[in-house]
Amino acid sequence: MNDHSLKADAETGRLVTDLAYLLGTTKKRVLSEAVAAYAASRMPASHERRPFLDLPVRQRLALRRDELLRAYEGQGASDVRLIGPFAAGDDVDLVEILAETDIMMGGDAVDVLAAIAREILATRVEVTSATAVAFSDPELLKRLRGESTPL
Repeated sequence: MNDHSLKADAETGRLVTDLAYLLGTTKKRVLSEAVAAYAASRMPASHERRPFLDLPVRQRLALRRDELLRAYEGQGASDVRLIGPFAAGDDVDLVEILAETDIMMGGDAVDVLAAIAREILATRVEVTSATAVAFSDPELLKRLRGESTPL
């Protein structure tokens, strides 16, 4: 990913710097989340997002990757990875995701995470809980991680 400079007036620059300090994050993260919130408030309803839906699934994921990761983080998910044919680069419309899930959510975690990803990406999504697989089949988890790519 290429980083580019962003010019802002001095007052905005100070505000972003102060927010980053107070929130314990980076200026880049503050700007990224601010832009995402700004865009989300102005995006048409799901059924009206035709230009986004016309994009290939891989491009949709690239555009909304950070939003998806933030939503997953909010649900206690981490180490989010792509698995299956989509991760291998095949042109398919099913996105398969492997994620460490909050153990307190139990089996509901995969349903919640899949629904979030379906809403954000507007495509079919299946989520596998690395936490659950670690308990039931550690060798399968090792294989899945080996074949996966980080989101």
